[in-house]
Amino acid sequence: MALVSEANPSTVLAIFRARTTEGVTLLIPESAEFTVAWEHIESAQLDLAKGDVRLAFTPAYVGSVNWLRGSAALTGRWMDRRVL
Repeated sequence: MALVSEANPSTVLAIFRARTTEGVTLLIPESAEFTVAWEHIESAQLDLAKGDVRLAFTPAYVGSVNWLRGSAALTGRWMDRRVL
């Protein structure tokens, strides 16, 4: 699932890959896969009925990484294969 910044939804910043016991595994498009530890995630919301996902990061984490481009939260929407 593509994740975009709430503040600037025109660019995909990450692809949601999986939830693990260590954190959330993401993929930077055309780059590397990595895990964001739960300690860096302020909140994670999933609405299965709507297909919406929202990940909010701690301010310290946002300031320590470049890939977020200053975005405090990323959102995404599952695409139903029948819609594609």
